[in-house]
Amino acid sequence: MMQLEPMFQSSWPVHSYFDSPLDQDGQNIDFFTSEEDHEFYSANAMDSLDDVCRWLCDDGGDVQKLEEISSDSYEWSPSISKTSSDACAYIPYVTPPCMVDELMEIDSQTGIENLLTAHAEAICSGHTELAKVVQKHVCQLASPVGPVLERLALNLFQCDENQEKDYMVQESLRNFKTAFRAFYEIFPYGRFAHFTANSTILESIPTHATSIHIVDFDLCEGSQWPPVIETIARINKTLIITSIKLDQDQDSKFEQTRWQLCNFARSFGLNLKVEEMGMSQMVKTMDESKPVSEFIVFNCMASLPHMGRTRNTTQVMDFLSIAKWALVKNEGIITFGDGEGERTNDTDFPSFFNKNLAHYKALYESMEWGFPSYLNEGRMAIETLFVWPFVNSKSWFQKWEEGRGKSGFQKDIGLKGVQLSKENLNEQRELVNEGETPYGIEIGESRNEFVLKWKETPLVRVSAWSRVFMLR
Repeated sequence: MMQLEPMFQSSWPVHSYFDSPLDQDGQNIDFFTSEEDHEFYSANAMDSLDDVCRWLCDDGGDVQKLEEISSDSYEWSPSISKTSSDACAYIPYVTPPCMVDELMEIDSQTGIENLLTAHAEAICSGHTELAKVVQKHVCQLASPVGPVLERLALNLFQCDENQEKDYMVQESLRNFKTAFRAFYEIFPYGRFAHFTANSTILESIPTHATSIHIVDFDLCEGSQWPPVIETIARINKTLIITSIKLDQDQDSKFEQTRWQLCNFARSFGLNLKVEEMGMSQMVKTMDESKPVSEFIVFNCMASLPHMGRTRNTTQVMDFLSIAKWALVKNEGIITFGDGEGERTNDTDFPSFFNKNLAHYKALYESMEWGFPSYLNEGRMAIETLFVWPFVNSKSWFQKWEEGRGKSGFQKDIGLKGVQLSKENLNEQRELVNEGETPYGIEIGESRNEFVLKWKETPLVRVSAWSRVFMLR
């Protein structure tokens, strides 16, 4: 197997791959740079979020639109300082007392949580009208500028009170690249998953392999692969990346990502091939005879926060099943990153709902932790793009129905765990500054899984798998 060091570096320069105005300015965001507000965040990364704030409120027309947004349950009142660099300040409105005495105490965050649990129980028992009544009261308590539970509740039910959501999404999408880079580089979720998977992939490549073929379930912006591309170029092997086509409308995005990856590879003298195919086509390709010198990687990153979208459970399981089948005849590895915490086959929806609620509450809290108060609007923009898509009661119910009666992902795929290295673990602990921050890294029972936790709540899981034997 390959010796990882010194070929692979954990602090690879993201700015060298992403094409954005920040690159042209020569700014370098360092995840480990100390900052007066909190040592976990770098000054340049904070500047990126400050930019996000400014373009949310960059002209009088936008401010007027925001001022027109109002509701009965909260006041959305932007106030722009014309003499300072502060982007904008939102003045929260204190939620009025709710009249649901049976379910909650007045002005209590515990009361909101009780209402959310009551809604899940009503849905599970088929009491649709009761669920609607509870939902109405939750929406009256929800606020986009309130504590974590109020923000979660607002998005869970797509409340009418959240009238500014479409506007926030549209404005955020205008500067998606800047927001994406800020989110990816400031928070550890994506970098933890990618570095764990990439390190394991590179450590697993046998010395006799001359060609590496990566089959990626969800390529997205391609942010996972620059360090792998650089390493493969240095050891003089060939590389193919196959992106699975999951949506009919992803062609234009794939072409842009392919151009960026190939352009990056050329800077290291690597003639990278990036292709796209559907699941059925992949089955045919994997069924063809492969040379002994080819090492195949099946990489599945699902619902990681920076991806800003969730994937159908059936699609994920189909991909893993195909990978398992392909590795019977081919040498390779499966890397699986999961941003939805612990996937369990809960028999009742309220239990499933509460676990999801705890997971995303922890995610919100981890983003809010140590965040400079003057960048709250930047945090809201980040939440709009990358967290809101995961928080929806209807999609949670659908996922629960999809998962009922099934064992966990790891048990379903029926493969041998690949033990993750001590060097990999040490890198991850350094990444999150374990012991000095509320983040921590946990090792799975089979030592083939790392778990990024916020306090005691799992945020992201990454595991690696291979076949016990191969048929040739």
